[in-house]
Amino acid sequence: MQIHTQNVIILPPNASADALTGMERLMQSIGRAETPAVAGQPDGKPHIGDYWPSQGGFYAGDMRGDDDTVYGLIVADCGDAKDAGRAKWGLDGERDLSQWDGQDNTRRLVNECPAAKLATSHAADEHKDFYLPARRELQLACATVPHLFGSENWYWSSTHYGQSTAWAVDFERGITFNDYRSIGFRVRPVRRFIY
Repeated sequence: MQIHTQNVIILPPNASADALTGMERLMQSIGRAETPAVAGQPDGKPHIGDYWPSQGGFYAGDMRGDDDTVYGLIVADCGDAKDAGRAKWGLDGERDLSQWDGQDNTRRLVNECPAAKLATSHAADEHKDFYLPARRELQLACATVPHLFGSENWYWSSTHYGQSTAWAVDFERGITFNDYRSIGFRVRPVRRFIY
């Protein structure tokens, strides 16, 4: 009877590419060519910041909507541009919009807000339900995946502030501020994955 052993090294889920490469070299140097395994999420979700296959973008984390529904926030894959373009927010005037629900805000704004219209024009992986994120959705993305956004300018949210301004987020410094709706800021579409 002959017994065979196998060495398995499991790296943490957030292991860097350099750690993986270093572990592969170490394994090869001791005569083991196996590639180290990376532990996956037990619920099947990708890790925050990873592309979610067939969902049209990168997983930014979970949000709880105004109606208490928990959903995965997907940030659109806009390639090297890191946005879908630039647009003005829209006309002045008070609106009843959510701090949390960009999908509903966008539905209400799409005919009068160039930034919302630009966000809804995005499509990826056969999904056409992208929208302009609400203030809190953009803040989640700023906290979890700021590297997926450009640092040269602000990004519009779908949440207004007063009569003539709306909320925008600066991903370089992590600042949320309101600015005049007539300014052309970047637009990064998002969509939801309901569990």
